[in-house]
Amino acid sequence: MNDIKHNDAHDGERAAVPSARLGSSGPGIDLVGDLEVDLCEELAGIAQRCVAGYSDDRPVSASLVRSRLTNALTGAPPVLAVARDGREVTGWCAVRRPEPGEARARLWGPVVAPSARGVGLGRGLLRRVVDAVEWPLVTTDVPVDRDGAGDFFTRSGWEVLDTITVLHGTPAAGVLDAVTAADVTELETYVATAARRFAGVEASFAQSTLTRWRDDARFRLETLLLDPPTGSLLLALVQRNDTASELLLAEVWAATDDVRTRLITRAHALAADRQVATVRAVTRQDPADFVACGMRVTGRCRTFTLPRER
Repeated sequence: MNDIKHNDAHDGERAAVPSARLGSSGPGIDLVGDLEVDLCEELAGIAQRCVAGYSDDRPVSASLVRSRLTNALTGAPPVLAVARDGREVTGWCAVRRPEPGEARARLWGPVVAPSARGVGLGRGLLRRVVDAVEWPLVTTDVPVDRDGAGDFFTRSGWEVLDTITVLHGTPAAGVLDAVTAADVTELETYVATAARRFAGVEASFAQSTLTRWRDDARFRLETLLLDPPTGSLLLALVQRNDTASELLLAEVWAATDDVRTRLITRAHALAADRQVATVRAVTRQDPADFVACGMRVTGRCRTFTLPRER
């Protein structure tokens, strides 16, 4: 098996990764060692079809898939299982390797094309990546309203870790009176301090927060809203594809309820300024502050964890 080392100006030399295919655990399922552009387009297309109509429905693009599956601090590619019927991708499942300081790796999927369901492909994809990694795992958000999704994980030995509320709102026309990350110096220190103070992030991991955020294809300095007098912030991410657009309120770290409400209100004006179709928020906390700003609860998701002993 040949290994390929990837180099780029931002990450330096990346860890060696397997070339092309590592082998197969069943017909059509292989581990893939690199996120080529065409493959990311295929993965995004299937993911978009699978989230449509559920509470995790959102614009999915190839750049988003690539940035979310790749390790932000090391540049390491995911452990990625891909199923094909001939040349067509019919399903995939990936594990994003844990960042330095993270306790768990993140599972994405399994994602199976509607035409390929009902034959155990999802179980095969999940088994392929779980068998290939040694880290504790946590899933991305699994919508409660997606029939059978939660049962799929519990039958596979996974346990519920957390419940997340999903909310939607409408962009609000008005003057965007906000300080953004583009307006301040010492931004790394500002974000790291907020991570420690408001999110309880361990100091060593908090220091890398901005680096990890910057690696997201949706990140822009102009959509990171700040409240310098209190050290609070709201991370908003704009995402578009050919069919939809949104402003995701990904993190709201605030000193008081009043500051949270002010930042959320400003984010809705930001959404109007950026001409996106909707505002979406996901939160593990009481959603009352979002509701007070006119957002409505549209669903709930769960995350699942696979115990280390399996």
